[in-house]
Amino acid sequence: MSTNVYACEVVDEYYVWDNASYEAVARAGLDWRLVQQILRTRPRIRTHIGAVLQVVAQATDGRWIIVALIEQDDDTYLVVSARELDAAESTAAQRMIERGGR
Repeated sequence: MSTNVYACEVVDEYYVWDNASYEAVARAGLDWRLVQQILRTRPRIRTHIGAVLQVVAQATDGRWIIVALIEQDDDTYLVVSARELDAAESTAAQRMIERGGR
């Protein structure tokens, strides 16, 4: 398992969306553009376990969002779901970012 907090750009990562991606994000009550913002914003928490990538970050509207992706190829990830973190999860994510991932 690898968890990293990024304050800078991770280069050459590609995020793929299919119809199921858009539908899953919409079912969670989120807009796909917000999710795309989460994938590119800094700072963020990025956890990569096997083929699964999770990205957590705070949106410009203040909400904390987690995005789940599946690695399709080297540095290419399919968006499979996203949701807003609850209050306890948001607090934990904020603390992790403040401590640089520790």
